[in-house]
Amino acid sequence: MKKSFSWRVFISFGLFIALFMMLVSGVILYISPPGRVANWTDWQIIGLTKRGWQHQHIIFGFSFLILSLFHLFFINWKAFLCYLKSKTSAGLNNPRELLVIIALSLLFGTGTYFGLQPFSSVIKLGDSISGSWERQEKQPPVPHAELMNLTQLAEQPGLGGDAAALKAKLEQAGLTVVSEEQTLTEIAVANKMTAEKVYEFIAPEETGGHGRPGQGFGKRSR
Repeated sequence: MKKSFSWRVFISFGLFIALFMMLVSGVILYISPPGRVANWTDWQIIGLTKRGWQHQHIIFGFSFLILSLFHLFFINWKAFLCYLKSKTSAGLNNPRELLVIIALSLLFGTGTYFGLQPFSSVIKLGDSISGSWERQEKQPPVPHAELMNLTQLAEQPGLGGDAAALKAKLEQAGLTVVSEEQTLTEIAVANKMTAEKVYEFIAPEETGGHGRPGQGFGKRSR
């Protein structure tokens, strides 16, 4: 006899998979480089960029929430309500456990907000690991340069002010460029390379294309 579809099994496995993906994506995002470096160098791990892992984390987070609500209020709602009622009564009669978990939750929240130990050490460790990906020559010339189009790039010091000339340089290097309004990221994706590599074709070394923020190409005028 053919068994009927088990929603209980379906949701249980779904919750496990969603939790596992949230754990994996959370760890990867914890150690990933800053966005400016990840986007510039097209940083990837297990075939996904940082933005890709962010999307995975968000979607599986929503999946976990939806499956949890479905599990509680549609599959086990009677048992859940009875359990909640009994434990609430027990908690009110013996409130130590309830008070302890509330106090710990407040401690975690306020400790993280004010940068207290040991929470600040956890945050600093993540920042340290993220920063270790960052090498001077791998930094974009200005923050989020990959989002600039050729017209905007041409206006930066040292690049001549002529977007058509930048487009011509890229085309001479064998790249396909549709228009001067394309961003470095769009050009990079179309030519299957990183934004950093595209920039190397249009920025000579003397412009300071790989200088530190605040120097050369990235220096702001006042």
